[in-house]
Amino acid sequence: MKIFSKLKKLILGATVISMSALLALPGATVNAGSDNNGPGLIDMNRETTLSVYYYFDTVGDIPGYGEMDGVNTKVYKIASISENGEFTLLPPYDSLGLEVSDMRSLANQEKWDTIITEAGKCVAQNNIQPSYQGTSGNDGFTRLGKVDKGLYYGVSDPLVKEGIQYKYFDFLSVVPGPSSIDENGNNLWDGTWTNAQYDVIAIPKRAANRLEEDPEVFAIHKQWVDDGGEDRPDSIKVKIFCDGAYAETVELSNENNWKYSWNYEKGHTFTVEEENDNTGYTPTISQNENTIVIVNTKKPKRPDQPNEPEKPNKPNKPGKPSKPNEPVTPDTVDSPGGSTPPDDGGSVLGAIRKFVGELPEVLGARRLPQTGQLWWPIPVLAIMGIILIVLGFRNERRRKND
Repeated sequence: MKIFSKLKKLILGATVISMSALLALPGATVNAGSDNNGPGLIDMNRETTLSVYYYFDTVGDIPGYGEMDGVNTKVYKIASISENGEFTLLPPYDSLGLEVSDMRSLANQEKWDTIITEAGKCVAQNNIQPSYQGTSGNDGFTRLGKVDKGLYYGVSDPLVKEGIQYKYFDFLSVVPGPSSIDENGNNLWDGTWTNAQYDVIAIPKRAANRLEEDPEVFAIHKQWVDDGGEDRPDSIKVKIFCDGAYAETVELSNENNWKYSWNYEKGHTFTVEEENDNTGYTPTISQNENTIVIVNTKKPKRPDQPNEPEKPNKPNKPGKPSKPNEPVTPDTVDSPGGSTPPDDGGSVLGAIRKFVGELPEVLGARRLPQTGQLWWPIPVLAIMGIILIVLGFRNERRRKND
């Protein structure tokens, strides 16, 4: 039993560790209550609610304020959700090229930040009105009430209290939420929607700055990765967005060493977008605190397309073969010496022919004797054969008479 108990603890621990990254993301979503939902599917007929909770603890020399009232909240529905948790981006967000498919597609910090950044730009550029909005009360909650199921992008306005600016970062929230938080703050989501929460509470990440301090310095640096810069444009234009809203467009070139900087009060987030008309470079944007770096990397040249091989000529049709000549009949060969074979009428062989008739060709009829060939046994054998035949007839006659 101890072995099974230890095994159970190991499995539970692995689940908690694997989901802890989700809680560390900006705008981590927690949920009130706990309900089972059958075979792990979202109950599409059940009502869902969304609230956003704002509070501030002591951070460094910034005193804790506690629950924050008066924070304006706006949320924008950017994707619908199916009963098995699959997202479908809504217009105009579906044209941004975002990798949004399900909850696991949001678990990567880089993808999470990209979705928030691009959604913020889209909202500002298209002047999109929020799907739901509200203001936090004394308990720190902005209760948006009943909302449609889906993926939401949320924005919170900065709040100034006693010379300190409190800022809450933009967030994403899934409704219904997949999380289940125990009394120790552990995320017990098992990867299915069996324990999906339908009353969702989002808690955005936060920061604070004293406004009496000097304004912050923000900067943009342009870098090139190429083979000498022969194909670089003379200048580029960069759009600057403050907290998702368009601020200005600046031009970078050799004259300003491809850099631009400005001062602005603390507590704001700046993003940029390059107006890149040169398709020979791929821009990559990164940010380190208040410095934004745009790296343009030259695309590798596409190899020349080989010429299409010439089509071979069609071979000529072979000609009809000539009819062979009719063979010539050879001339009759003359007998050797020009003489005819001697008449054998008076020879022994001639006598046998007269007695038994025409000789068969195997006996050499009409052939000349060959040199060294013996002919005397032939008539002897013939006479003996005749005698044996006669004796045979006589013996057969006697046998019948007896």
